[in-house]
Amino acid sequence: MSYPSLDLYVLTFNCGHNLIDVPSLSSTLFNAVDHLPDLVVISLQEISPMSHGLVGGTLLSPYYNRVKDAVEIAARNLSDTSSIRCGSQPTIYTNVATRNIGMTVIMAFARDAEAVRNIQTAEVGLGISNIGTKGAVGLRFTYADVRKDGETELTFVAAHLAAMEWDMERRNEDWRNIVKGLVFSSGTDDDDADAMKDGSQGREEGASLLPTKKAYNGIYKPTSHLFLAGDLNYRTSSIKPSPTDHEDAFPQPYHLKTSPQHYSVLYQNDQLNQERLAGRTCHGLIEAPVTFPPTYKYDPAEQPAMKADEELDFWHWAPHRWPSWTDRILFLDVPEWLERENPKAKIQLGKYIALPLFSTSDHRAVALNVKLPLIRIPEPDEEEDADSTDPRVRPPFEVDPEWRTKRAVARKEELFIGISGFLTATWEGWCVVLGTIAGVVGGYFLLRAALDF
Repeated sequence: MSYPSLDLYVLTFNCGHNLIDVPSLSSTLFNAVDHLPDLVVISLQEISPMSHGLVGGTLLSPYYNRVKDAVEIAARNLSDTSSIRCGSQPTIYTNVATRNIGMTVIMAFARDAEAVRNIQTAEVGLGISNIGTKGAVGLRFTYADVRKDGETELTFVAAHLAAMEWDMERRNEDWRNIVKGLVFSSGTDDDDADAMKDGSQGREEGASLLPTKKAYNGIYKPTSHLFLAGDLNYRTSSIKPSPTDHEDAFPQPYHLKTSPQHYSVLYQNDQLNQERLAGRTCHGLIEAPVTFPPTYKYDPAEQPAMKADEELDFWHWAPHRWPSWTDRILFLDVPEWLERENPKAKIQLGKYIALPLFSTSDHRAVALNVKLPLIRIPEPDEEEDADSTDPRVRPPFEVDPEWRTKRAVARKEELFIGISGFLTATWEGWCVVLGTIAGVVGGYFLLRAALDF
C-alpha cells in the first residue's frame, strides 16, 4: 500500500544581525529541489540587532518582510514564469506562522494555507537569566491535505545554542532546557494546571507508563513528527585554533578526499555527533548524511559571495575559529508504533545541502528536503510500547513545572534590556529620545508663553 506524502523543505540560516539580501536568498533558496514543496519552514538566528529582537513586534517587521519576499520570488522563479510576466499569478506561498524569541525566529509557508490547522507555539530563552539572547522557538500544527486525503502532526524547533569551542557542556545544557522549557499548551490556565497534575510527574502506582493525552506537551509528542533546525553551535574542537592552524590544518577546496586535511576528516571531530551518539544531546534525533563543507566561520569580507564550492579554489576562514558544521537540521524518524501498523510509512530523504555564502553573514544556510507519510501517527500501544526507548515515550528530561513563570519574568527583562538598547544604541532610538526632549522643551516654553499671556 502506498501513502500520500507531504513534501517538506526546511532551511536554517544565521543572518549575522543583518537584513537578508533578497536576491541572494531568493536565487538559492530552493537549491535542494527542482519543484515547489508543499511546506517551507525557515529557522533564522541573529535575524536583527539584539535590541530589535528583544523588543520584537513591529521592529522585526522589515526583517520578516525580506524573508517573505525572498520566498515568493524563489517560488516564482521555480514555477512557470509565463503568467508571472503578465502579472497574473497569485501569491504562491502563504506565511501561515511567524514566531520569535529574541533574534531567533521560525517562519512557516504553505502552498495550501487551509491545510495548516491547530497551530501552537512555544518559546524558551537560553541566555543569561533565561532571556532570549540565545533561545529556541517552536511551532506545532496539523497538516491536513483534503486533496490527498491525508494528515499528520508536525513539530518544528528553531534554536540558537551557546557559542565558543570550549562551551560544549553549555550547549548540552541548552538542549536540556529546550526539552524542559519549550512547552506547547492550549486552553485556559486551569486546564494547564490540571494537565500538570495528570502529566508525567508523580504518576500513581499502577498507572500507565505512557504520557497522558492531557499532559503538557514538550517537544517530544508520541503523535508528532519533530524537526530541529538552527545554529546549534557544536564545533570540531574544544579549544581555539593555534596561530598557525588556519594555514596548516584548515580544509580547502583543493584537498582531495584522501588528504588528512579534507573536510571529511575534520567532520570526524564533530561535537554534535559525538554528544548525540553518547546520549547527551538531541536525544533520538537523526540527520541526513553531511556531504557539504563546514558552514562556519567564513570571512565574508574576503570570501567571494554566491559562489558554489566547485567554483572556488580557496575558502577564506576566520583564523580564530575552527571551521565547523554549526548549522544543522535533525529530525525524529517515524516511531515504531507507526511502522508496526504501516510498514511502508517511511520518511524519504531528499537533498541535504549548504547554500553558497551570502555577503551578509559568516555562516552558510543549510537546507533539507524530505517527504513525510501523510498519515496520522497513532498513539503508542499501552503494552507493546511501554518499554520503548523512543524519546516520544520516554523524554530525556521532565517538563519544568515553572516554565510559564520563568518565561514571564525573562520577558520583562528582555523588554527592559531591549528598549534601553534601542534608545541608546540605534539611530531610530536617538530620534525618539531627541524628539521627546524637543517635545518637552517646546512644551515648557509654550506653557510659559501661555502663562505670561
